[in-house]
Amino acid sequence: MTAATAIPLNIFENDRELVLVTPMPGVAVEDINVDVRDDGTLTIFANQHGEGQERITYLLREWSYGPFERTIDLPCPVDARRANLTFGNGVLTISFPKAAATAPAMLAVTATGHARGVTSGHAGRTGGETDPGAVA
Repeated sequence: MTAATAIPLNIFENDRELVLVTPMPGVAVEDINVDVRDDGTLTIFANQHGEGQERITYLLREWSYGPFERTIDLPCPVDARRANLTFGNGVLTISFPKAAATAPAMLAVTATGHARGVTSGHAGRTGGETDPGAVA
């Protein structure tokens, strides 16, 4: 098994949301998972597949196929149940509404057919739930 490669992140915020952006070239949308825990840690995991990589004799290998993973402590509480995830041109963007306390969720980016990227709005919400911790 290949060890997971750390992925770079850009993180920024405004008054209402925390946004994370990370490049994931060659990763299929169905191979990306995002987990936010109630302790405020975020883990992004993705698996990149390469056809026939085990049969290749490399002359130069500066990047590899395999899993990507990054775990960080979020800088502020967020409502992961109301996160918006977009994936297009090999870049994952996650927008979290800020909250009084972190609301955990396991998020998966799903294909919706957008030409300029794949969007999954409020991916962690299962429907019909109220949101007691949201910041207006």
